[in-house]
Amino acid sequence: MVHLHASQSVEIDIAPAPIPIHQYLKNTDRLVYSLADPSQIKAIGNQKFEFSMRPIKFLMLTLEPVADVEIYPNESDEIIIYSDSCRLRHQSSLNRRFSFQLQGWLAARSDNSGVSGNAELSIDINLPSAFRLTPRPLLESSGNTIVSGILSTIKYRLQHRLVHEYKGWANGILAASKVH
Repeated sequence: MVHLHASQSVEIDIAPAPIPIHQYLKNTDRLVYSLADPSQIKAIGNQKFEFSMRPIKFLMLTLEPVADVEIYPNESDEIIIYSDSCRLRHQSSLNRRFSFQLQGWLAARSDNSGVSGNAELSIDINLPSAFRLTPRPLLESSGNTIVSGILSTIKYRLQHRLVHEYKGWANGILAASKVH
């Protein structure tokens, strides 16, 4: 069994606006599009989304992960991002050999100056016998780089899309309230 793990923290400053950022964060149907490209997301239930990741090259394999992710507010006004459901397209034999867990949170700062968050991604995989000759440190190093890259991509997208999405949402609400 090979264990892969990565963690990322994020801090995003946001200029004060008439509608606080914590109100936007509760709207998970909009927030989800700050985490990934809209073409990679499909709503599959209340606060549950299917994320189709771009193909990943790992040694001799091309992996296409699809994760079912829950995004919901908790009692502390944090937004929880959670998944323990992931499958690999076109790799049914590997689907039975791994477990996946994504845990994260995102919250508005108390002074409404931005958001803070953290995410952890863990994967345990029992690799096919063809990989047993590959040195374990190489497998873990390569795998951890990929797992870290997944979180880095989400963080980058969040840093660049959240402010834009939030401002568009807030301006739309303000414009609608002026009409009435």
